[in-house]
Order: sequence, then C-alpha cells, then structure tokens
Amino acid sequence: MFHPGERKVQSMLSVTKSANLVGRTILPFMKESFQFFIESQPMVVIGSTDPQGYLWSSLVCGNLGFIRIINERIIRIHIKKQENEMLFTNINSNNNVGMIVIDFSSRIRIRINGVANILDDETIEVKTEQVYGNCPKFIQARKIKINKFDDNKTIQTLHRKNLNNNQEIWIEQADTFFISSSNSLGKTDVSHRGGQAGFVSILNETTLLYPDYVGNMMFNTLGNIVENTKTGLLFIDFQKGHTLQLTGDSEIIWDLTDEEKLIYKGAKRLIKYVISGVIEKQNANMYSWDFLNYSPFNPK
Repeated sequence: MFHPGERKVQSMLSVTKSANLVGRTILPFMKESFQFFIESQPMVVIGSTDPQGYLWSSLVCGNLGFIRIINERIIRIHIKKQENEMLFTNINSNNNVGMIVIDFSSRIRIRINGVANILDDETIEVKTEQVYGNCPKFIQARKIKINKFDDNKTIQTLHRKNLNNNQEIWIEQADTFFISSSNSLGKTDVSHRGGQAGFVSILNETTLLYPDYVGNMMFNTLGNIVENTKTGLLFIDFQKGHTLQLTGDSEIIWDLTDEEKLIYKGAKRLIKYVISGVIEKQNANMYSWDFLNYSPFNPK
C-alpha cells in the first residue's frame, strides 16, 4: 500500500496508524462514482518523468468526453501530440504517470497513479494502479467558463533556466499549484497545493519556498521526496489560459524557526524548491475560471 519513503515519513511524524486507516481508501481500480466524475471533467493534470529523470506536471484540457473510462482499470485520454510533445516524449522514456482530476467548484479531486501507453498521436491510455479521493482542503472554489476556445489561438512556448520578473509576480500572486513527484522506482503521483494568494515565496530567480499544511496523513508527496528530490510544479493562469511548468528539486525543512512560524502561519513544514527548468505556455488552456472564494481551511 505504502512504499518505504512514505512509511519513513509516517513513522517520523507518528501518524502510521492514521495513515493505515486512510490508506484503505486506495484501490487499484476506479469505483463507479469515480468513473462518472472523471468522465465529466474538462481537465486533468498529468505528472511524467523526462529522459533525464526530471519531473513535469502538464495541464491537459478538452471538450467534455475527452476522458473516457474503458473499464474500471483503463482510462483513455484524447491528447494531441503536437500540443503536448514533451508529455509524449516522457511517456516513451518512462511510462509511469500520476494524474489528478479536479473540479474546483465542488472541491472534489481524484488521484490516479498508473502506467501509460501511447495508442496514437492523439490518444494515451492509462492502466490504474492506485486510485483514491482526497478531502476538499485548501482548494479555492472557481467556476469554469467553457466558451473560451478559439481555433485561431496558437500556443506560444518560452523555455528558460530560471524565472523572469513576470513569472515571479505570477507565482507570488498564486493561490494554487500542482506538484508531481515519484519514488525511487519511478512510480509517479500528482498532488494539489493551495493557500491564500502569496503563500509561495520567491527567494531568488531559481528558488521558491512554500508551506506544507496538515494533509491526509498518508504523506505521498513527502514520502516520494524522501526517496527522490526531483519534482515538477504547475501554476495556472486561471484568467488568461497560460501555464507555467517548473522542474527541479525539493528539499523538506522539517523544523521551523519562530520567525518562519509567524511568516508561514499553519505550516507544519516548509519546502524549498530549486528550479532547473521553466516552460511558460501562453494560450495553453481552452478554459478560464472565475474565482469564487478561498478554502475555509486556508491559514490566514
């Protein structure tokens, strides 16, 4: 159920018993209620590993029905290779993927970890190995606009080794991001992170710092980081349809100073993130979301 990295963190924080209880919800297949939810969503975040071993989180959107459930273990996703070249390259190199399907308005999220297979230039198929739902904590409510799609818009891609000024401002104003991680065997997971706008700090053009709040006690992400520091972050511009992908290394800061406790209210730990690569995609997303309200769980 849990790999050694997850068990190490659970033991260190004395939550093994709680983790065992919550871990019973992890199944190798999709329950019927999960199948209906997954097929009704217009977006999925997919975590993958590139040929150099770096993790990336990719936002994939489509018209309703672009995600299809073939059976309780197989998901088929319509993805255009020409718009997601890196994701296809990564799957060819390492077919372990993690996925999160999330509805911001209802604050429902389902995590799916498994093995991907490229069927053609517009379709990937994922066989599930772990499927489970998460609580609604730290998800900001947003209402999707489904009428934004414009065939004439082209995706513009910017590659960098560090953040520029506009990207730093983007991150400093963010209230949501996604993180991909994997264990020593390459088994991959994607998790959601949220807080009040400004909960992620910019230390410099290659370094971020953000708080780790109380979660589900399974410590999937931290357990992966203990075994493999490589992680991939995804920030979404919910208004303009742009995405910002970061790849790099995560370091867990277990003990906070008194000053850090005041700055990062509610933080149990801090994560220092050192960036190795940046990809900004403009017009990458056919949808936009209107902000409704912050999660009541956000520390203030």
